[in-house]
Amino acid sequence: MRKIKLALFALAFSFGSALAQNSILWEVSGNGLANSSYLLGSLKFIGEKEYVLHKEIPEKLKSAKIFAIEDEVDHHAQHELNKALHFPKGESLATALSQEQYKKVVSLFSSEFNVTSKTFKKKFASLKPLALSIAMTRLSLHEGVKFYDIELLKMAKDYNLDTYSLEGIEREAQAFDAFPVEEQIKALMHSVENFDKQKSEYKKLEAAYARGDIDKVFEYSLHPFENNATFIKEFYFKRNQEWLPKLERMFADRQSFVAVGVTHLEGEQGLLALLKEKGYTLTPIPVTD
Repeated sequence: MRKIKLALFALAFSFGSALAQNSILWEVSGNGLANSSYLLGSLKFIGEKEYVLHKEIPEKLKSAKIFAIEDEVDHHAQHELNKALHFPKGESLATALSQEQYKKVVSLFSSEFNVTSKTFKKKFASLKPLALSIAMTRLSLHEGVKFYDIELLKMAKDYNLDTYSLEGIEREAQAFDAFPVEEQIKALMHSVENFDKQKSEYKKLEAAYARGDIDKVFEYSLHPFENNATFIKEFYFKRNQEWLPKLERMFADRQSFVAVGVTHLEGEQGLLALLKEKGYTLTPIPVTD
């Protein structure tokens, strides 16, 4: 684990349920633990109007001694992640996409976001397809956004909790780099060609998250990238396995509250299932608005 500093930085990112019960917030107990700890599945960002902090979350956070999120959030982390999300010098979407594909992407940004081709070239064309797809989702909200990691980290600092990250930002950057650009392009073009549906699905996801309905969040979070076997393995499953021993040490040390992207909880290789296999008891905590 790495000790983290609070900074005004946020990353705009996010398979059946691992357990039958349904909640975004889980109590982790048993297996010799002296105290229960808590595991929250969070969204990376949500529209300001849709943002809700269920009262059970600060209640459990305040009772903890340790708070952890996925990645570091200081300015060094922002710099390293920006490098991973942008093409190397001399490359861009214009060189990676075919001429027809590039025109479709630029046309979408013009019609949906009122972004001219000149502005697109200046502000967006250097982004890799994965990063551009995330930017499209965020822009589609047409409002400011809230970042759960940042809001929770501020709260943890107010409560004087020890704060950590489960990995350095370089590890997440490595996971991005393991997703071939050719596959990113296929997923990006699927998003472009089905953008109305994608916008609708994300609004449903926001509503499901506000209700604390993790099953529906999983249902609506299916995205061209998250349907890609390479992306799922590199971005979720491998990192889940790396985090597991860190979580166990943290839970054994002191009562902890850990927030990770909600998709990290899902499936047979999700954190809920992995912890259960280790002998822990996972109990859903119902959340209210």
